[in-house]
Amino acid sequence: MEDVIKKAEVLVEAYPYIKKYKDKVFVIKVGGSILQIPNVVDNIIKNIAFLEVVGIKVIVVCGGGPFITEEIENQGKKPVFIDGLRVTDEETLQIVKKVLFAVRDSIVKQLNEQLNVNADILSPENNYMRAKKVHYQKGDEVIDLGFVGQVTDVNEEQILTKLETSRVLVTAPLVLGDDGLYNVNGDSISASIAEALKAEKLMFLTDVAGVMRNPQNLETLISVLTVEESEELITQNIIKGGMLPKVKAGISAIKKGVKKIHIISGSISNSIILEIFTEPGIGTEIRL
Repeated sequence: MEDVIKKAEVLVEAYPYIKKYKDKVFVIKVGGSILQIPNVVDNIIKNIAFLEVVGIKVIVVCGGGPFITEEIENQGKKPVFIDGLRVTDEETLQIVKKVLFAVRDSIVKQLNEQLNVNADILSPENNYMRAKKVHYQKGDEVIDLGFVGQVTDVNEEQILTKLETSRVLVTAPLVLGDDGLYNVNGDSISASIAEALKAEKLMFLTDVAGVMRNPQNLETLISVLTVEESEELITQNIIKGGMLPKVKAGISAIKKGVKKIHIISGSISNSIILEIFTEPGIGTEIRL
């Protein structure tokens, strides 16, 4: 009986959030490091299905960095990075396409076939977004990264129309430009979509708990940050490494109308539900 009572209490706690977020748009970036763990992936997909059931519109951006690196190495090539950006020549681009589209399609298939969710893909061929080549400057040198791009335009009307028929949309961080397909940073594309749609939430599912003052000490997790506080932590070099592009993308999104950013560990069971539908949450929330 005690377990039943606890379950009822959880539902009561979640109710005001469910009511508040009905018909709102959430953008969720799922990092490639998380997608490597089968049981974790299954749990994340169930959480996404729950969001759809309670009336939330969801756009999922799937990463795949570790899978791409593995496939490149399997083909006898050496992955090349410059300041964390993957150099993407024509051969590498074909590998990136193969891997990311496979990850994307697998998520959609699981949502549709196992959980009866009406999910669909956002395909680059349909021009939901446009990109241009990144000209990366390091000091006085301009470095050619190949087919690496940044989003220049998001067709929010097309995406919102598609969300009316499929309340879960899944996309890979690949976007067409005037001269071909570009590999775009997943955190950046997630922020661009959230900004264009004025999303209620932009969530980053990672392999760490959130923003921590000391990454080696979970007790230093910061539950809530303002944009100003986040910028100060960047200046102090407390936010750095892989966390830096997420926080920067989040700050940009908030300044352009996104309500809140959440950075959470995707490896915690039901992490999305716990972060959204409970008062304390489990990760870091960034807000204005």
